Amino acid sequence: MTAAPPRVDEDSSIARAGEKLVEQLLKVGLNGFGPFKSAEESAAEALKGRTPEEAVKALVRNHCAIAGAQGFITNVGGLVTLPIALPANIGAAYLVQTHLAGAIAAVHGHDLDAEAVRSAILLCLVGNAGTEVVKRFGIKVSSKLTITMIERIPIEVIRRINKRVGFMLIAKFGTKRSVVTLAKWVPMVGGFIGGGVDTAATWAVGAYAHRAFQRSDGEPVGGAGAV
Repeated sequence: MTAAPPRVDEDSSIARAGEKLVEQLLKVGLNGFGPFKSAEESAAEALKGRTPEEAVKALVRNHCAIAGAQGFITNVGGLVTLPIALPANIGAAYLVQTHLAGAIAAVHGHDLDAEAVRSAILLCLVGNAGTEVVKRFGIKVSSKLTITMIERIPIEVIRRINKRVGFMLIAKFGTKRSVVTLAKWVPMVGGFIGGGVDTAATWAVGAYAHRAFQRSDGEPVGGAGAV
């Protein structure tokens, strides 16, 4: 029997904030911010003189270095808006991880304007939990998500999945107070990223994105010579 789709109150403050969050993560994370050029440009640079697998490793290494840099500031004041109520390091980490997943998708030749690709990028942010989200919408999934599988999902379902991912990202750190602030949509002045937690989370997103976007089985990010 097919499981019923997760019920998300689309009129709730958290759901609305989640929609805004994923919209801005995709816009800013893929177009570039702070030290990053666009995801497509980063992918092109990483591919110079490298195989796709080597390019992915270079991207993961660079993004993890930034995510782990104590005192790093993502100075995007006045250029973008993000929910300031999220812990500063979380908001900045989401941007770095979205950019990384997008760059990896581009390395593997995917169109970053395609809705299925953008949905897959968001799912990379929640890792294995994304598989359960897709399953609960009645989609049969193997042990891992792949872009080929996501491309077969109807667009209207993809959009509902995106809303659910946004809800998850907000709800994970949201509080009653933060929801009120999120609704005001205050411009983010900057965010700090530092420490092993952000580095590990960024590495995990990179590894997940490599598995999801590669066109055929290849050397995993965690193989020899990986970061």
